[in-house]
Amino acid sequence: MSRQPAFDPITVQLIWNRLISIVDEAATGLMRTAYTPSVKEYHDFCCALFDRNGAMLAHSTVTTAGFLGIVPEVMRNFLARHPVETIAEGDVFITNDPWLASGHLIDISLAAPIFHRGEVRGFALCIVHHLDMGGRMSTLASQNIYEEGLKIPVLKLYEGGRQNTAIFELLKANIRVPEKVLGDVRAQLVANNVCARGLVRLLDEYGLDGLEEISIEIIGRTESSLRRKIAAIPAGTYRNGVTLPPIPGCDDEVRIEVAVTFDGEGVTVDYAGSSGEVGAAVNCTLNMTRSYTAYPFKLALDPDVWNNDGGLRPIRVLAPEGSILNCRHPAATWGRTMISHMLPEIMFGALEEVMPDLVLGGNGGCPANEVYLHGRRRRDGRAFLSIAQHSGGYGGSAVQDGHACLCFPNNTRNIPIEVIENEAPILHEYKRLRPDSGGAGRHRGGLGQEVAFRILDGEQGPDGPVDGVVRLNNRDEKGSFPILGRHGGGSGRGFGLRIDGAPAEHGINRRLAPGTHVQFTLGGGGGYGDPLKRAPERVAEDVREGYVSLDNAASDYGVIIDAQTGVVDQEATAATRRRLASGEGAG
Repeated sequence: MSRQPAFDPITVQLIWNRLISIVDEAATGLMRTAYTPSVKEYHDFCCALFDRNGAMLAHSTVTTAGFLGIVPEVMRNFLARHPVETIAEGDVFITNDPWLASGHLIDISLAAPIFHRGEVRGFALCIVHHLDMGGRMSTLASQNIYEEGLKIPVLKLYEGGRQNTAIFELLKANIRVPEKVLGDVRAQLVANNVCARGLVRLLDEYGLDGLEEISIEIIGRTESSLRRKIAAIPAGTYRNGVTLPPIPGCDDEVRIEVAVTFDGEGVTVDYAGSSGEVGAAVNCTLNMTRSYTAYPFKLALDPDVWNNDGGLRPIRVLAPEGSILNCRHPAATWGRTMISHMLPEIMFGALEEVMPDLVLGGNGGCPANEVYLHGRRRRDGRAFLSIAQHSGGYGGSAVQDGHACLCFPNNTRNIPIEVIENEAPILHEYKRLRPDSGGAGRHRGGLGQEVAFRILDGEQGPDGPVDGVVRLNNRDEKGSFPILGRHGGGSGRGFGLRIDGAPAEHGINRRLAPGTHVQFTLGGGGGYGDPLKRAPERVAEDVREGYVSLDNAASDYGVIIDAQTGVVDQEATAATRRRLASGEGAG
């Protein structure tokens, strides 16, 4: 006998939308009270709402993709150590344990119960990427977690509403910019309080004593929707294997093997055969691997349904313990996105033929580019620690060109240079699109960019050299894992770091003296489809906009354009495309 729904469809949708608005209001509160650009601008955080059993009901729409599959596990881990019946009103739980939470120490998770009429009705959870957690300056060179900073086990930051001042003092004593980190921790408390206030109002307005029945409806609908989309994919196992480009500070070759199996109801992703954990800070805990594995399926198959536990249940993720995708304590994990950000592309490679209209060309900023700078200002002796992020080109797809300088899969936002220059004593000399960097295709890859800045000197500069880390993607057109196009599209182009004009290795902590000049390039996205099928007028428009040069219009697309008038030579174009299609050069 089938179960009768407890709520009619309209009420379900109204409550569902209301839950999303609650977590998005919490995200707004977080951004408005946070101290650092990593939250206010970069959006490296998440806010989520759970029922009393720890099932995720809503996830903020402003967030990084990597938290999608992590958040439910974090809440379950909190409740495993503090069961619901032991929790008091005013308790707040904290951890940054990479194996229990989001994979590296600089992410702090805070969770709090939401009481209504004397009972726990749900939970709020907020995770934030903090600028610092002590240890070595952000670097891939750490060989174990003990080098990376302070690890916080599951503790009570507040107990019955009373602050545990020892935790605050311990944090303050171990980090470089305590006022900013502790300020962001307090902003997380604000976000959880906003969640609690919003949920209590909802319960009162709808006369609900709890969330369990609506939870069954909402999560069940999301799960059913994704299972229907998965069932439409032909059953079978689809494989891909990739040798990643050399990683700074890592002498080991890293290979990722994936087998994706659709069985009509769900999907299993198995990373058996992937490399073991390495002695560099790029290892991934299973939570991180699970999240960046689930994200592309949700994105490609069912993007319009809100995120909750139901969007994860049809996806099973397996990775051998001790591998780089399921590392063991005390493996170093700070730069885990050097691996996890590439998982969606690796899976798209496995699924390119069976899901041709749903995969993207490679992203030119994958894995993420980040710049960390730390030191003291000369004029007042105050410490600074800044983060900057710049994106490469988005990959082309079956429906459109890739966007310029848009990240995938991390879903973070650009930090304006004005904000960066306010946070650190640097001056940007340029930040500009890189022509010809987008992979050729029927739909072109988005352009990458070139960025240059220098460390200020004099009174506005630092008091001595700056500890600096520039972390780029390390993929180029001819490497072991280029920025791949799809279905005949060309690879994205562009990569490199120069310091004072000399080529330099990225991801390594180095001392940058006042006056040092730093320049780097981020690649364009991979193209989609045969470049010879791109309409010549679209290529001519690309040339007029400065996205594609005349030479590359001819060599990549077979389109001959008059340099003076910008008009396509139709006869010469037809002849050139015939030569290219036959395997000859453009002539």
